[in-house]
This record gives sequence, C-alpha cells and structure tokens, in this order.
Amino acid sequence: MNARAQRAQPWLGTLVEIAAEEADMIRLNTAIEHAFARIAAIHGAMSFHDADSELSRVNRHAVRDWVALSDDLAHVFAAALEFAAASDGLFDPSVAPWLVETGHLPRHPDMPADAAPDWQAIDLDGDRVRFARPLLVDFGGIAKGYAVDAALAVLREAGMASARVNAGGDLARFGGSAEPIRVRHPAQPTLSLPLADLQHGAAATSAGYYQPETAASPLRHPHTGGELCRTLSVSVLAPTCLAADALTKIVAADPQRAPALLGQRGAQAILIDPSGSGITLGDAAGWRPLPCKATV
Repeated sequence: MNARAQRAQPWLGTLVEIAAEEADMIRLNTAIEHAFARIAAIHGAMSFHDADSELSRVNRHAVRDWVALSDDLAHVFAAALEFAAASDGLFDPSVAPWLVETGHLPRHPDMPADAAPDWQAIDLDGDRVRFARPLLVDFGGIAKGYAVDAALAVLREAGMASARVNAGGDLARFGGSAEPIRVRHPAQPTLSLPLADLQHGAAATSAGYYQPETAASPLRHPHTGGELCRTLSVSVLAPTCLAADALTKIVAADPQRAPALLGQRGAQAILIDPSGSGITLGDAAGWRPLPCKATV
C-alpha cells in the first residue's frame, strides 16, 4: 500500500503545496524535498523582487550586450516569446514598467528609467539574450506554471505513484483518481465553483480575489494598459501548467481570439462573471454556457 505525504512551503509569492504517494516513505519524503529544491532554484532565478536574481541582472545588462542565461531562464524566455508571437502580443512579458508604476512590482535603484513594454525588442539566441531598447521583463505570468511543471517532473522521475503540485491555484498532477478542481467565486471568494475533474494535466486561474475596489489590478492588457480581471475569473485547463498560466492572460485580454489558441494547445478555458451565474466554457469549438452552482 502506498503512503501519502503533503508538505507546504512559501515560494513564488504564494504557498506551494506538494502531495505525493509512494510505497517507500523515505523515497517519498526525499522526492518531495527535491521537488521543493527545484522550485526554490526557479524562484531564485526568476524573482523580479530580488535585485540580485538572474532575471534582475538580465534587466540591468541585456540592453548593453548579450547576457548568458541558465537553462531555466532560457526555457522561460523562449516560451514567453512563443506565446507573445502566437497571440500578437496579448501575452507580453515586458509590461513590468506599468506594474512598477502601480507598486505591484518593486522599483530597484538601477532599473532603466526609460523602459517601456515591447516584447519584440527581446532578441533571444538559444542560451543568451539582449534587448534592442531598455526593457523590464517579468515572468509573473508564466514562471509559477513553469515551476509547477518542473516540480512535478521531479516527482514523476522519482517514481511517485501519484503527485500534485499547487502554487496558489496554479496546479498540475498525475496518477491516482481524478480530483475535483474548484475555483473561487469572483465576487464571493468564500464560495467555490466546480471547474473539472482532473487526473493528468494542469489548471491555472487569473482573478482579482480580495483586491480592494480602489486598488489597481496587477493584470494589464498589453496593448492598452487597461486593467484585466477586476471582476472576471479566468481559468484554463491544459496539458502543462506553463501553458495554462500563459493562456489565462491571453483569454482575459481577448476572449474572442482565444478559441484558436486554446485549440492549438489542447486546452479549455472557463470564464466566470461577477455574479457567478454566467459561466462560459471555451475551446477549439468556441464559447458555450456551462451550468454549475457555487458552494461553500
């Protein structure tokens, strides 16, 4: 019979929970420790808040010359640019200057003062990058998903019978029985709505839970700078958490363009309006109503 363990640690600006099952308790605990170490390494590389992180060094120096990238950062740069190109910039990792202005991201002393969003100014060449103009790149829209996938890969490679990684609502799992996934009601976060039963795959949600009415939303439309998800909840089910994480931002920015991109990624999206009664499912076939009821 398999033993089960669950642990939680603060990373990626949230509480990360890892659960797994395995017959050998020592192997189980070791695998979870290694999965958390993988998340910690990704956090350290991609933290915008840490002025000494690898990403912060890139933001300081890439406008002057090529900067070498770790495997993790090179992978996330490539994925972010792929989503940006596929969505005509609806996903844009360079909108950080707006978030610095609103206080959602810190202003480091040596940041370029003239940085402005322009993902096409990012020149990625394998494991090195440079900027054609001053930029501030932030992977808050994709790094959690990447970290969840990476931690789950550690658990899979360690031979766990089943595993689940949840980073503040960005989650992925494999093995075991299908698990009901629920999402908070956008206007009443103490209530939840059923999203799907998930056995293998990932889910991510973008929403404005618990934000004061006077506070600016941290999610911005890359083309206009307008606030997104003030009252709307956007969830995406996808094969990987990285894809689910990025697609929530694209769906929030332009739901009408989303079905084609969802279809390309084998993904589904669920939009929930502020009342919690208007629930819409989107995939390659388009958008259609989805009946469900909120519960405590």
